Amino acid sequence: MQLIILTTGKCRDAHLKALESQYLTRLPDNMWRVTVRELPDGDSPEEESGGQLLALAGVPMPGVRILLDERGENVSSRELSGKFEAWQNDGIKAVCILIGGANGVSKTVAQRVDWVWSLGKLTLPHQMVRLVLAEQMYRVHTLLTGHPYHRD
Repeated sequence: MQLIILTTGKCRDAHLKALESQYLTRLPDNMWRVTVRELPDGDSPEEESGGQLLALAGVPMPGVRILLDERGENVSSRELSGKFEAWQNDGIKAVCILIGGANGVSKTVAQRVDWVWSLGKLTLPHQMVRLVLAEQMYRVHTLLTGHPYHRD
């Protein structure tokens, strides 16, 4: 399965980027092909939407497009791994996760995704969201493969 992470804006903190990379490089290439793509940020969600919509339209099909948003569905790590397992069983080729910028995302972008997921009600800088997302993707992988990393 291809995992595409679309992030609005660049990660300028070398420490956070190194930690993100540490988790993503733990995902085996034969199971997960990971791509992180940084999209240009702007002064408003509408200004950013063109690049986001273009990137979402390029997701290989069958694919699942996810928006990370504090108003989305809050799920446990185990529930998230269940979703990924179901997508794999359904033959989904790609899962694309969009992280909006500091301004959020436009309504047009929010309407073009298949699922809106929340990491919680906290407002987090997108650079930290990238790190939390990378760790959760590694955690999903370990849950799916029976690795002892996750503890309930």
